[in-house]
Amino acid sequence: MNITVVLDASALRAYARLDSVSVGELLQTVAEDGDLAGIPVLALVDLWPDLGKEEQNLVTDLIGRADSPVQVLPMHTDLVPAVAASARTLGHGPAHAVAVVQDLGATLATFHPDRYTGILDPYDVLELS
Repeated sequence: MNITVVLDASALRAYARLDSVSVGELLQTVAEDGDLAGIPVLALVDLWPDLGKEEQNLVTDLIGRADSPVQVLPMHTDLVPAVAASARTLGHGPAHAVAVVQDLGATLATFHPDRYTGILDPYDVLELS
């Protein structure tokens, strides 16, 4: 399966907090197309301490199901230079998301597209609402 969309921490936070249906709808569309969404592990690590226990349970269920439409994306050694290049500016999670989007040719799903202005092509960023 192909990873076509990468969720940043803002998208994952909205999913966990049930703040917006747009993330769930996006995941459903991705799954219907036979593809997957990716969650960079560093974005997950950055977000985890800010989630309550119930929110953590929702995320754990999402990433742990055998039929999950998402895959947690590991931090591979070959991505270290790309992540390190923007980590001081963006933070580790967003930098990992940017590197994965560029590596896979995927689209970044975020509630904060302005954070990626000048780093990613605007066509590679999907603004969630």
